Amino acid sequence: MKKVILAAAIAAGAMVLLPGQAFAQDGSAMMAALFPDPNGDGVTSKEEMLQGSAARFDQLDTDKDGKLSQAEQSAGPGGRMLARADADGDGFVTRDEMAAAAGMRFDRIDANHDGKIDATEKEAVRQRMMQMRQGN
Repeated sequence: MKKVILAAAIAAGAMVLLPGQAFAQDGSAMMAALFPDPNGDGVTSKEEMLQGSAARFDQLDTDKDGKLSQAEQSAGPGGRMLARADADGDGFVTRDEMAAAAGMRFDRIDANHDGKIDATEKEAVRQRMMQMRQGN
């Protein structure tokens, strides 16, 4: 059950990051979006994950009111899953709620808890995503 929840959260996070973009069969575009690496060191730190989440929030917050309405959440694929970040259930996702969801996603993926998501952890995520895609 935990694997299913983790895989769904990973997929949701990726969909939130890249609405409307087609993904390569191997999920490489999704993986690149899910695991930002702006400094090119091959790992994703929690800070990099949070910065990616903040950039995505800014992209989605079209009216710049500091919260994502249901219309903004559903602007692209993954909107229903983005709604799960709405911790207080008010129908809006705030920057803090989105950051908290990204932080929890990072903590679940960082299997060895060293503060970074490395190639091994990324590959484990890719494998789970491929299994989900194949219906396993």
